[in-house]
Amino acid sequence: MKVIEVKDLVFRYPGNREEIIKGISFQVEQGSFVAIIGPNGAGKSTLYRLILKELVPDSGVIEVWGKRLSEYRQKELAKIISALPADEIEDSSLTVDEYLELGRYPHSGIFKSLKKQDYNLIENAKKITDIEKFSRRFLFELSKGELARVRIARTIVQDGGIFLMDEPTAHLDIDHKLWLLSTLRRLKAHLKTIIIILHDVGMAFKYADEILLMDKGEIKYFGKKENLNPGLLEEVFRVKVKMLENNLLFEER
Repeated sequence: MKVIEVKDLVFRYPGNREEIIKGISFQVEQGSFVAIIGPNGAGKSTLYRLILKELVPDSGVIEVWGKRLSEYRQKELAKIISALPADEIEDSSLTVDEYLELGRYPHSGIFKSLKKQDYNLIENAKKITDIEKFSRRFLFELSKGELARVRIARTIVQDGGIFLMDEPTAHLDIDHKLWLLSTLRRLKAHLKTIIIILHDVGMAFKYADEILLMDKGEIKYFGKKENLNPGLLEEVFRVKVKMLENNLLFEER
């Protein structure tokens, strides 16, 4: 079943004639783990913002669960898509528990009290991400690794069927990167659809099932990772690439 379908999408920033997204089309099936990769300026984060309705395309259509994105209210969309932006947490004066509770407001309403079901979801997210021991601490007291766990927990609490993430592994040590991507693999087993933007191509290839390769606003490849031609990666990233089972090795040309 298609959860997201993009058709002939074109986008330019206001006052700029250059197309940042150049007529791209693709569809994502339920339960997929898709990694979006490409060099800086490829249009990855712009696509992320278009799917979240933060930007409006010049032409083309985005559908979520068979319904045009333009027909969704923002709050309704937040119930379906659990989004994790690349930006750091804005209000670090919150406690971890307070921050997680905010993830339920698309469902409960910001001026309404949370219900038992909401708190159960929060507790479950804390267990999955192993943050129970510091859930009463303030966000500004946490390390980058701890904050990464909290941000993933917030995404789980939001309880959308689609997880859309922009560079969640940025600035993390390798052990925290491995933990985060392994956690996403486990969530996929519960029919969650994972769409994640990654700069680390090797990690993308190791953990994702499908690769969406972008360059200069175009899709160069979308499909199963095992069918991706290393020569295409060499062309886009301007490096030598060797494919060894489930890993990629990169060398200077």
